[in-house]
Amino acid sequence: MSYNPEIPRSRYDNYGDREWTRLERDGHGELLYHVHLDILKRYIKPADKVLEVGAGSGRYTKDIVAMCDELTVADISSHQIEFNKSKMRELSLIDRIEAYHVLDVLDMSVFQASSFDCVVCIGGVINYLLDKEKDGIQELLRVLKPDGILIVGVMSFIGASLYYLEGIRHEKDISGIEATGWIFDTGLQDGVHYPSKDKHYVHMMRSAEMDALFAQFSVKVQERSSAGLYTQAGDTALENARNDKELWKLIIEKEIEFTKLQGTLDCGMNIIYVVQKL
Repeated sequence: MSYNPEIPRSRYDNYGDREWTRLERDGHGELLYHVHLDILKRYIKPADKVLEVGAGSGRYTKDIVAMCDELTVADISSHQIEFNKSKMRELSLIDRIEAYHVLDVLDMSVFQASSFDCVVCIGGVINYLLDKEKDGIQELLRVLKPDGILIVGVMSFIGASLYYLEGIRHEKDISGIEATGWIFDTGLQDGVHYPSKDKHYVHMMRSAEMDALFAQFSVKVQERSSAGLYTQAGDTALENARNDKELWKLIIEKEIEFTKLQGTLDCGMNIIYVVQKL
């Protein structure tokens, strides 16, 4: 299936404030936030010129802007860009943002090559690119300086299939076992093999696919991580743990630690790669 930029643009133009609240409204979101934040803190340097692609409403923008010297923000959704601006104004951070851009990751020609010390692209940007995944990575690397750091996050198929297994079972009853087999084999929700009522077509990825994608470029993988590992405990167990502040503090610490283990890489809700451009 071919990439259609209208799918992510329309989805996030109509997303309201959910992108802002999703990382704080429950334990699932909070785990994702803390793992990503830990990685951002360790790789973004105070003197860095940073580009955040797929910034959305600004949940990470507010943190990144405090870590670096200069931050440029970009997203495919004009609604999310305006929401991001409003939140940065509310937090008195708007004057620290160098620029905002509404753009597609496949065309960042507004930026010259080798413009940024660090490029951050976390969330689901790459998952929407389908047949253009390589082109997306190539463009992210183009705007990155030699020896610069690219932080990329994607939605994980194996982790999502563990968490949403009951939903997959329900969809099997609607679409059939062949369609279910297709998504287990490929992670690809498309209009032919695994159709979606809302036409939300994405490629939920595996770490092996991320390895193969980056193997096509002159980069060095500095770190691989999952995120949302303890989400697999289930919503009830997670919220009970979250209500125990002493335990929750420990769970967050162990989430950050355990998501770096090779055996957990595909088991969380997200996969994060940190690569250095050679």
